[in-house]
Amino acid sequence: MLRSIFLFCLLMGVNFFTWGQRIIYRNNCLTPCADCSSSASSDMATVFEFSENLPSNSKYLWDFGDSGSPSNTSTDHTGIHQYCSPGAKTVTLTVQTGTTTTKYTQVVQIGRLPFIYLGKDEKDSTITICKGQKVTLKAFGKVGKPNYPIQIAWFPKGETTDEIVADSSGCYAVQVTEPTSGCTVEAKMQVKICGDRDPNANINKYVDAWYFGNGAGVLFIGSADFPKDTTGGLVVPEGVAKMTDPTNSLIFYTDGQKIFDRNNNPIYAVGDTTKRLNGDLSNAQGVTVIPKTSCKGCQAEYYVFTLSKNTKGENLLYYSIVDMKLNKGKGGISVLNQLVSPVPATSRLLASEGGQGFYWLVVQDMNSNTTRTYKISNVGISAPQTSVGGTQMTSTTGNGSTTKISVDWTKMAVAVPGPPRNKVDLFDFDPSTGKPTYQMSIDLGPSPPTVYGLEYSPNKDVLYVSLKGDGVSVPSTILQFDLSSKDSVTVAKSKEELYSSFEKIGALQVDPVFNTVIFVAIDGSNTLAKITNPNGLLNATDTTIVKASFVRNAVTFSTPGVTSRLGLPPSIPSPQDPSSPPSISKPKCKGTSFEFTIDQKLCDPLNNDRIDWRIYQTVLSPFPNKIGLMVPLDSTKLIYSFTGATLKFDFPVSGKYVITAAISNSCIKNFPLDAQEFDIVVLKPTQLTPVYNRICKTDALVVPTQLPISSNLQYQWSTGARTPSVQIPAPGGKVSLMLSDYATGCSVKLSTEVNFLDNPHFIPKTAYSICMDEPKPYNLQLNGKVDSLKFEWKLGSAVISTQNKVRVTLAGTYTVRITDLDNCSIDHTFAVSDKCEPTLLTPNVFTPNNDGKNDFFIPQPKSPLRAKILGLQIFNRWGELLYTSKGPEFAWDGKVNGTRVPQDSYVWQLQYESLDYPERGTLTDRGGVLVIY
Repeated sequence: MLRSIFLFCLLMGVNFFTWGQRIIYRNNCLTPCADCSSSASSDMATVFEFSENLPSNSKYLWDFGDSGSPSNTSTDHTGIHQYCSPGAKTVTLTVQTGTTTTKYTQVVQIGRLPFIYLGKDEKDSTITICKGQKVTLKAFGKVGKPNYPIQIAWFPKGETTDEIVADSSGCYAVQVTEPTSGCTVEAKMQVKICGDRDPNANINKYVDAWYFGNGAGVLFIGSADFPKDTTGGLVVPEGVAKMTDPTNSLIFYTDGQKIFDRNNNPIYAVGDTTKRLNGDLSNAQGVTVIPKTSCKGCQAEYYVFTLSKNTKGENLLYYSIVDMKLNKGKGGISVLNQLVSPVPATSRLLASEGGQGFYWLVVQDMNSNTTRTYKISNVGISAPQTSVGGTQMTSTTGNGSTTKISVDWTKMAVAVPGPPRNKVDLFDFDPSTGKPTYQMSIDLGPSPPTVYGLEYSPNKDVLYVSLKGDGVSVPSTILQFDLSSKDSVTVAKSKEELYSSFEKIGALQVDPVFNTVIFVAIDGSNTLAKITNPNGLLNATDTTIVKASFVRNAVTFSTPGVTSRLGLPPSIPSPQDPSSPPSISKPKCKGTSFEFTIDQKLCDPLNNDRIDWRIYQTVLSPFPNKIGLMVPLDSTKLIYSFTGATLKFDFPVSGKYVITAAISNSCIKNFPLDAQEFDIVVLKPTQLTPVYNRICKTDALVVPTQLPISSNLQYQWSTGARTPSVQIPAPGGKVSLMLSDYATGCSVKLSTEVNFLDNPHFIPKTAYSICMDEPKPYNLQLNGKVDSLKFEWKLGSAVISTQNKVRVTLAGTYTVRITDLDNCSIDHTFAVSDKCEPTLLTPNVFTPNNDGKNDFFIPQPKSPLRAKILGLQIFNRWGELLYTSKGPEFAWDGKVNGTRVPQDSYVWQLQYESLDYPERGTLTDRGGVLVIY
């Protein structure tokens, strides 16, 4: 019995020594995480608070009982001191309130334990063995065992011996506790059995979940757009929280009083299953969960922060600790309802990721515009740092207030409910320091309705706000604001209403897996709503932007009586678990080709000697196979296989693909990893028209076509613009676009040329005609490039061509209409005349023998309509003129001065004119004719 009581007290941690005391403290251990060389302001120091909130004019004097320290005293409200030696320290707090001076003392045990490790050195924390092998882990194999009382506990089975034998995969940690101070030190060893697989490993793997409302639950499996409904253990009107592991698998969830594991089993306080957390269920944001990151042990402990009202009705900040090492890995509450600060807070808590190994807890003081930020790290909960800015929260405005931070942890929004008016305060947030910096306030109008939910778009450029009506006569609305401006008036004017209803609209929360869809809680509804394309502004004038839209029934709860209430759980990432098996890393994209790698060795330190990849155009099966492996839903949809360290592939189309990998090394052959599903966005279909020809306007709107469906596109034009389209003024020129998808890293460069053309540019400087005596069709070709232009040719009223040329077959009037992408047109008419070249018919022999047949040489036009003969001359072979005539008759009878010429060849010469081409003047033609008798 005594041993059970001692173990219970031990698991309750250092706060066992502060129960019933006026001075509370935390972080009293000189652990391997702490650095004694740090200054007194370090977040690794011991933190002291007085358990009551004294009047603001009170003065404090701390004496930390550390005479060897140069900074042994402090006058701050919160005492901070870095101890560098273990032992009992008598801490004295002298408080002066008005004329009254009161002194309080507290004996604090500062503990220190030896630095222990389980590997060959302090950096060695992983060992790989093959199946059938075992490994002995010794708590004090590298250091001497302390000669004072200690307690030993191994994780995960709870052995209390100095050493254990490990024969299965997992994270093993030994915790050594010094009872006097309650301080502990840990060492861990990740044991990997190469080829070992837990058939139950994937039952909840890659399944994030929300539990909220009246027994409601949502499972995020695969797509964020279409999660599956389930049931949970909560019946809570508002605030809820959860914790997931690095595989996006739920660990536990809570309403601030009850805690349930991923299988909806309750997690109880150690030693008493009736005790609960002290959270206030009516707080909109009164509970949050943050990992208690491990310094040298397995990640297994998590803070649950709650706000609970004191006898004055003020919210005070408390913490409890959920330790998943307890109850044989099922979890237990090891620390329950410990006061963090006596300073009253608003009814909202915000958790934020700070960096590798630490987080931030953000709280705003009541009746103040002071924000307190606590650093949560492997040392513990730091003293708060304060910042001032924004609206002062009163006991009225603070109730129901919510805070939201952007998915990249750089922007923070605070809802300030009325009456008299609703507002939202906007801050910049520095994740490295945890400090919010006030930027502006947005006036939302009179209350009621009451501002409630907030959420940023994935690109953090858009803010969504829900105003909660009364469910009867005052409507609820969801508003959208464009945050691209730094001016509060401009931001306020960008307000657009996305949805309105007489239902009570509550929390807005982006999905926890892909951060692409915002879900909406509606009180008493058996469905959740959602906002799709949340990056898209409703007032966007660019028609290429996909605007945000509201879907009322996004998830339906099929179980009778299960409904949403007002709250939805925010997400906080868990630190990376080194025990996680290898997986396919998030793809990197170079150009349009995706590259996939394996994130770690299957059996470190053994190399991944061979990796066999396969790509399937399908989705992931919702259920593991009989050996616990996640597999493609349709294995017949294999589209590509490859063997090598890195898989590179240029996907043909956007869509969902499943990729598998099998690893071989010197210990195991063809070990299959879990199949993973990827939502691939392909940029290749996107095009720019090669040439933008404009014929009317002095500027041109250049817009890419066949854009992929993605809310993560980024545009970088050669003009400097970053918009989906760009306006190019005359004179135009070459224009390029670098289109990127910031979610995948893919990019593609597109180019075009913008030309501003007028009518004369197209018209050839040619007169057109066709000889209808013997028609020879030809093409009438326009000048210049035809890109992005339309053509319509008519002869009379009939359309005869839609190209930049027309086939001329008849004389007549040809009209062309040229139309550009702006639907602007110009017309031009081509008159094609009937013109023929003059042709003369001249015999090459005649017989002037007076027999009445062929007695004369008579040249004549082939068509008298095309040519007219003006003169005729006949010459002998020596060039002597024998005959001439200027009309009206042109006929030679073969005689000279009445005497027949000898039989011979003679030269004729004609003068004529072209009736179709009179501009040519008098033309001359020559030839020969033979006289025969």
